[in-house]
Amino acid sequence: MRITAGNLRHRNINMTNLETTRETQDKVRMAIFNMLGQYFLGGKCLDLFAGSGAMAIEAYSRGFSEIYLNDLEIKALNVCKENCKSLGINDAKFYNYDYIDYFKNVNEKYDLIILDPPYKLDNTLEILSLCKNYLNNNGKIAFEMKKESNEAIVDGLTLIKNKSYGIKKVLIYKKEE
Repeated sequence: MRITAGNLRHRNINMTNLETTRETQDKVRMAIFNMLGQYFLGGKCLDLFAGSGAMAIEAYSRGFSEIYLNDLEIKALNVCKENCKSLGINDAKFYNYDYIDYFKNVNEKYDLIILDPPYKLDNTLEILSLCKNYLNNNGKIAFEMKKESNEAIVDGLTLIKNKSYGIKKVLIYKKEE
């Protein structure tokens, strides 16, 4: 797997190779960032279900100045750490929490929150409602989910993009001012 754009473009990263983790393919990652805006001038990005960290690392490569990577699976989090270390990303922050406990323990606001929860967590509305409270005005949420999952409508968030890629779909939400 490789980074698709930015200052780390074409650099390889390791996958988790865990049954509990789905890696986002390069072409889907590129499409997600095309929907979000290809490059950024700083900001904070949270990858709440980080897996290998590919999405947060992609955001960092494209200009985000701070990345927060969280995964409940310690083996996946170790892959995130190895990937950041091999790419020279020394200021990433790593957390090993359940998604609910993450917000109880880390009090930050983000410009981008990336969500790719395990498909068994089919509680889109609950996850979005929680994340909305930690998003800066005009911040965005990129939510990867099963194609069959229902889109959630949450007060204060506007669905601005909805695209399908094989067995998954990606929804982009923006927080209203």
